[in-house]
Amino acid sequence: MSEQIEKGSTTKRAFWIVAVFYVLIAFEFLYMATPFAIYFYSVYGPGLNFINKYPALVWLSTVFLPHIVVETSSVLVNSHNIVGGVFFIIGFLGFCITAGQVYYYKFARKGVVTAGVYNFTRHPQYLSLAICSFGLLLLWPRFIVILPFLAMLFAYYFLAKLEEKECETKFGQAYIEYKNSTSMFLPIRLGLIDKLPRLPKSGFKRLLAMIALYVFTAAAAIALATGIRNWTINSLYALYSKDSVYISVAKVDEETLEQIVKIAISNHEVQSRLKNGAQGASTKFINYVLPNTWYVSEIRMNPVEGGRGHHFPGDYDKNQYKIVFTRAEVRTSQVVEGKDILLHTVKRVPVVEVGIDLAQNQVIELKDPPATVRYAGVPVPIY
Repeated sequence: MSEQIEKGSTTKRAFWIVAVFYVLIAFEFLYMATPFAIYFYSVYGPGLNFINKYPALVWLSTVFLPHIVVETSSVLVNSHNIVGGVFFIIGFLGFCITAGQVYYYKFARKGVVTAGVYNFTRHPQYLSLAICSFGLLLLWPRFIVILPFLAMLFAYYFLAKLEEKECETKFGQAYIEYKNSTSMFLPIRLGLIDKLPRLPKSGFKRLLAMIALYVFTAAAAIALATGIRNWTINSLYALYSKDSVYISVAKVDEETLEQIVKIAISNHEVQSRLKNGAQGASTKFINYVLPNTWYVSEIRMNPVEGGRGHHFPGDYDKNQYKIVFTRAEVRTSQVVEGKDILLHTVKRVPVVEVGIDLAQNQVIELKDPPATVRYAGVPVPIY
């Protein structure tokens, strides 16, 4: 209902400032679906690099759901891209439908829109945008995205309250009766919401209450995302040692993964390369195990035929694998081992790419890292 009247200039300005900020995040959906990641990362790169300079902020650039890894042992974790895409499409279509209804009534001069979706909720466009944004959050699950996502939800709420006041002024008792008979956002009324304490009506106390509520909500959301991140890490097909992590991008049983790793690290040339690539006895490694024909742009590896961005052909040879060994640069004064290496790594430096044939039980190829760096200096997801 709130979208039925002309918004004041202040309301418009506040909405578009938040909207434009979130549109930058929405472009990541295009990044994941197209080969033009390098251009989109040129937008995000400076901000992510700034965050990565400060140990207290590094965690903001990390992901709480997998981005590089295709398969984990959790069906729910594996489906987050599908669920995110569905939410994005539903929200986008919902916004288009409700906007069309509003402008039809406006151009036809039919007055207040209370029919259709507006019969169940007063702000279906904001609800649709929130659903769409949540889908984008699942598609680009960095901790830093949680903060503008919540800011946008708060903006929707306060913009809706301002617009309802304007509607009451313009439409009078008819709108008040409509307001009393419908829910603000959700299609159903939740009695619990009506029992929650109200914010102060105006003044400095209201501002403090709004800030406190946002901080509390953000802290709760980040705590939830941290739990999801731990769940994700525990779901990875991975092996851990004191100084190394081996992550399989594809589903692989533990015995096969152990065999792949054993073949690689038993090779004298591989041992020599790793020794040369290390920086002292405490050097940590994050190493990626992939089918030989797979390609992931966020891992500095040699190109494969048909590989741009993410390339995961399903008909790969189950005997042909590769390990991309990378040195992990850990920004912490604490001693980290095993899974903790994933939580504290801020940069990976490629060392060597090792081709492995399980049928022959041997290393069949060693490759130097590619000379070109697609995401030079840009913090990309670790898993």
